[in-house]
Amino acid sequence: MTVRIYLDLDKLHLVVRGLRHRARLARVPKAGDQVTMLCGLVDVVEYTIEAEKPVKTCWTCDLHYRRGLGFTIPPTHPGFKASEPSSRKRRYTSES
Repeated sequence: MTVRIYLDLDKLHLVVRGLRHRARLARVPKAGDQVTMLCGLVDVVEYTIEAEKPVKTCWTCDLHYRRGLGFTIPPTHPGFKASEPSSRKRRYTSES
């Protein structure tokens, strides 16, 4: 018998420096691939056994995610208070 594993790409949460981000993914990224989060952050995928704790939500990603699904967003959503992402892609480095 074969074990089938189904990964819902919409449920993958990418964690960078303690913030859980969202991205539109067409496939499961490989280690070393660059991924652009909905907030504009770009970083390289790394798989690890341990999860970062504690993890907070990137509210800008959350806001873009909800808008993309057509959800009604209350005016009190924390993503409105987050700074607007610039058009340039940001990337964390070891100096950041």
